[in-house]
Amino acid sequence: MKYLPILDELFASDSIIFLLIGLACAILIGIKMKGTKKNLVGALISLLFYIICEIISNFHTGYLTEILLLFVGTAALGGFVGFMVCLIVFKIKKLVARSNYE
Repeated sequence: MKYLPILDELFASDSIIFLLIGLACAILIGIKMKGTKKNLVGALISLLFYIICEIISNFHTGYLTEILLLFVGTAALGGFVGFMVCLIVFKIKKLVARSNYE
């Protein structure tokens, strides 16, 4: 993965911890927001942060900057996954509530 250094590092090292931190934070925030539109906006913002971190990390700016981009990008990717999980849970919850009324 020549052009995706954050994703490459995620599978090659222990940076999955930051993905799990981002996932947990996004799920907690997504539960508190209680809305599919707000969760969708959160997912898109997290995905945007991840994409920006991937793009900047391809320029090989500096060691400290690349480490910071790795942490932020990995947490943002976890945030995207967490918000998507919340969206799926809210949709399932809405379908179950509809079927209980019928």
